[in-house]
Amino acid sequence: MTWILFRAPAGEQSAQDMYEKRVTGITLDMQTSARELGCTFHRAWYAADGSAFYALAHWASVEGAHTFFERWQIKDEPGEEAIVLAGDVGLVPLGGDEPAS
Repeated sequence: MTWILFRAPAGEQSAQDMYEKRVTGITLDMQTSARELGCTFHRAWYAADGSAFYALAHWASVEGAHTFFERWQIKDEPGEEAIVLAGDVGLVPLGGDEPAS
């Protein structure tokens, strides 16, 4: 399983504009496709100070994520970075999984 954190700084577009593109652009077909390719979590935010757009996604594999973005022709925002996260510790597990021992 892979967590990916996306960050794009505000520039020609505001952080809220990048967020609003997702509000209006995410379709039921895209949601279905993401699930089929192994996405179990995806959320997006914009910084309250307007400095950046953020998204966090949980995929069964990096390959599934790449296939999704290629299939839907989703391009990076200017200056966007995708950070693959390692490790998994926290207070509340995803989806009711048992805590790690």
